[in-house]
Amino acid sequence: MKKLLVSSIALLAVAFASAQSPVPANRGPPVEMKASGTPGKATARRTLQVTATVYAIDASSRMVTLQHDMGGTERLKVGPEVKNLDQFAVGDTVVVDFEQGLALEFQPAGSEFVPPTAVATGAPAREDPAAVASAGQSVQSTVTITAIDAAKRLVTLQTPGGKFFRVKAGPKIQIDKLKVGDRLLGTYVEAVAIRLEKANKK
Repeated sequence: MKKLLVSSIALLAVAFASAQSPVPANRGPPVEMKASGTPGKATARRTLQVTATVYAIDASSRMVTLQHDMGGTERLKVGPEVKNLDQFAVGDTVVVDFEQGLALEFQPAGSEFVPPTAVATGAPAREDPAAVASAGQSVQSTVTITAIDAAKRLVTLQTPGGKFFRVKAGPKIQIDKLKVGDRLLGTYVEAVAIRLEKANKK
């Protein structure tokens, strides 16, 4: 079995609806994965910080929708670490730290294609480095390798919906055993806000 062994941490996607494929957002450098200890599987986890405006809040489900500078909106689950959710209102400018996770697992030839599917998440972080402790849901689907840049150690992946994203192989990754057309099972753990505070007004 081919191995995807990687080292380092990752930049991962903003929250996606359950019907969408796992796609890391185009923010900063490409996703950089970490060895999971399981042959053929790599995982990643990262905390990312953004400043945005509160577009909507659902206190009962602890979901907050944020509008960023480019006009788009992003929906995040607010983890139990945030104790003061009731102090925020629509229109507030906030700084939010959120955690995200991603796992990629090699699919041998003949493996069943997995369409974008919502799956339950709850594995403790010590068992799965990609698991965000507070996350309650993730999205899983087959992604296909469309390009490999061995010199820069970058692998380009395509989702079933036609979107592209890149991951970067750490020092221990064996990308020489991967080829264009290979399939990986991607699991994206929904983003969870672990810190939420009002931005200082200038």
